[in-house]
Amino acid sequence: MQTRQMEAITSLRRRVVIDGSVAPTMTSDYIERLHESPIDVVNWTVCRPWSSYHEAVDEIGYGLTVLDEHSDRFMLVKSVTDIATAVESGRVGVIFGPQNALPAEGSEYALRVLYELGVRIMQLTYNEANSFGAGVTAEDNGLSPAGRKLVEEMARLGIVVDVSHCGDRTTLDAIETSPHPILVTHANLRSIHPSPRNKTDEAVRALAERGGVIGVTLWSPMLRFDERPGVDDFLRQLSYAVDLVGIEHVGIGSDFSEGADRASWDQEFGSNGKYPTITGRLGSWYGYDTRFAAGGSSASDFPAIIEAISSLGFTDDEMQALLGGNFLRVFEEVWK
Repeated sequence: MQTRQMEAITSLRRRVVIDGSVAPTMTSDYIERLHESPIDVVNWTVCRPWSSYHEAVDEIGYGLTVLDEHSDRFMLVKSVTDIATAVESGRVGVIFGPQNALPAEGSEYALRVLYELGVRIMQLTYNEANSFGAGVTAEDNGLSPAGRKLVEEMARLGIVVDVSHCGDRTTLDAIETSPHPILVTHANLRSIHPSPRNKTDEAVRALAERGGVIGVTLWSPMLRFDERPGVDDFLRQLSYAVDLVGIEHVGIGSDFSEGADRASWDQEFGSNGKYPTITGRLGSWYGYDTRFAAGGSSASDFPAIIEAISSLGFTDDEMQALLGGNFLRVFEEVWK
């Protein structure tokens, strides 16, 4: 690597802010809010979680078009050097990160195509099971042989494994199988709040032992059941994660879905949506407008979120690690 690139990346580790998971609709309002926020890099759910290969390719094509149309605001990220370039040019780096490996099913070469189109992070499953493993709503028998092969091929190509929505056994199998650190881009700790979408202490310890990172999230169902949570509930989760595995294994994955269509969102993710074991136990307080913590529901809230985290007494180095340095370390290892 050239000396100038190395210097840029070294500087980047000290200042980059990465949101480990977002699922917005790229409206002009959202684009402006994101660009005005302190966020430097986002992992964008570029495909719907249930998209087939052909649907995903089309959706990625749309994503590429959006980035082209807003090239003064965005830059597609395929490498750590790209992140440095995006930050230096005042643009937001966008990582393509599908939340399901469904598009890679049924074809020996589908994953290679997705990689060439820019995919650099991919979840193994969404909430359901697929041919690779099980999500949190399915019977979990762990990674299948196809799942193990997928994890190995992701490592070979340079795609970060994400197990945010995977069941407990599939999560542990993926951590054990991958030769690289993996991510939980957006989840919390189940010992603090018993949502099935949250991770066990065992899983997070195993993740950290292999160098991985968990992105603590602001999605309401992973923070409280009884009432709309606030940023203090998010801080409680973050503090617990830091105490459990150390600051170098914790980041932020907001899961913000700004601009989502209200009717579609309610049908899919509301209290009576597709996942009653996750959202069905929430009270009448839960809905489209309360789906994230009060004071932490938009890219515009990131300055206040950062200030709240800082109030916990972390040093500058620790803040830099939490806000982006930890994710960047994993990207450096996997994407090299």
